[in-house]
Amino acid sequence: MLSINLVWLKRDLRLEDHAPLAQASISGLPTLICYCFEPNLLLDPHLHDSHQRFIVQSLTDLSQQLKRQHLSLNVFWCDMVTLLEELDKHFVIEHIFSHEEIGVASTFARDKAVASWCRQHQVKWQEFPQFAVQRGQFGRKGWSKFADDFFDQALVQPQLHKLKCLTLPPDHPIQQLKCKQLPSRWLQANADYQSGGESEAQKQLNHFLDSAISKYCFHISKPDTSRLFSSRLSTYLAYGNLSLRSVLHRLKALPSSRHRSAFYSRMRWHCHFVQKFESDCRIEFEPLNPAYTRLLAQHQQTLNPSQQQEYFEAWASGQTGYPLIDACMRSLLRTGFVNFRMRSMLVSVACHHLQLDWKQVAIHLARHFLDFEPGIHYPQIQMQAGLTGFNTLRIYNPIQQSLKQDAQAHFISEYVPELNDFPLELRHQPWLITPMEAQMFSDLPEVYAKPLFDLTETGRSARERLWAWRNSPEVKASVPKLLRNQVSVNG
Repeated sequence: MLSINLVWLKRDLRLEDHAPLAQASISGLPTLICYCFEPNLLLDPHLHDSHQRFIVQSLTDLSQQLKRQHLSLNVFWCDMVTLLEELDKHFVIEHIFSHEEIGVASTFARDKAVASWCRQHQVKWQEFPQFAVQRGQFGRKGWSKFADDFFDQALVQPQLHKLKCLTLPPDHPIQQLKCKQLPSRWLQANADYQSGGESEAQKQLNHFLDSAISKYCFHISKPDTSRLFSSRLSTYLAYGNLSLRSVLHRLKALPSSRHRSAFYSRMRWHCHFVQKFESDCRIEFEPLNPAYTRLLAQHQQTLNPSQQQEYFEAWASGQTGYPLIDACMRSLLRTGFVNFRMRSMLVSVACHHLQLDWKQVAIHLARHFLDFEPGIHYPQIQMQAGLTGFNTLRIYNPIQQSLKQDAQAHFISEYVPELNDFPLELRHQPWLITPMEAQMFSDLPEVYAKPLFDLTETGRSARERLWAWRNSPEVKASVPKLLRNQVSVNG
């Protein structure tokens, strides 16, 4: 039987700085470049049609680039182990080349199944890091130097002209596993969302570094203008349309400035948080600080389940009666994006003011963040929900955020248009309308939801509850070990 290699694409849908393709190109063996839509993974609750649409766009762009090099991309509709079993009947698989994936539990289980299959069939699976993340690492000693070294490494450019592509004849049995027809909803373009693909990613990178970065620090926290002056690269990094290292190489070529330094720190922060998740991936299901498991369970028993469901539905649909909260959620539902500060506020309101289950909050946001990156998502959820025992407790006041970050209510006006006839000050706090103003502008209860909660009361209650938990002996007892594992140190 013919000996072959596989390049297994996952969240690395590009050609530039692609170590698996580079390794395959120098191996000398025919190579099958493949991506699998895996039915078992498609059931994962984190996933949404918007994610799949972005992946399809990325695969389309990648396929077109490969065709120009006389190479082909093979897209399958089956679990990876199923594909390996079928390939093993017709070929001798020498190597599988892929990037490491720091994913959720379902992808981790898939990777373990693939690793087990490779051991049983004596197939060499070589994984390459995409981020400055060390696997199997407890503690952060040495991570800072490791990250610096990773960022400074030269880009790994595949020699595609040397790559021998395995071409399957039309009647080959493996063709039966090919993806014949994608769900139509994945194929429908949506102008409100970013489009996927390395070509689109490079355009956005060029726009940011050539223009928008000059105003980066001024707008990064504002929900309206952050859409124009933040990098908007997070989705392209999440699906590997860009390598983080290639972005940093381009960034370092720019003149020094506060904006350049701020963006560089956020790229480093990206890997810092993914390393947190890699070092303790149980936080997808459990509080980082184990003492909170009991505290949350006890507190949950004091809440009214039906009221909690009403709160969740109102928060999740942008109907809380607080304009900035609702504008942020509606923006997220319509476009798949809201900036970092507003994401933090959404989590704070949900977990502290409404006392919603943090896992329910995490899943909803993951489904709608187009740039969902598990390694950033879950450490941030834990921090913003106050489940670590050592990070700063942040109980956001949405009125203060509204007045500060959207002072002219441009963002609110776009996503809560039912308030557009109100004077500016009432667009931030419509419940302050007087009876005379109500007659002038409209009947408020019919125009916009009443506030779902009393901000002053829920804020006071949250501070008392969270600080009591933070100061409990059982929470404090776990902190030293967590700090050793989660917090970066020099060296």
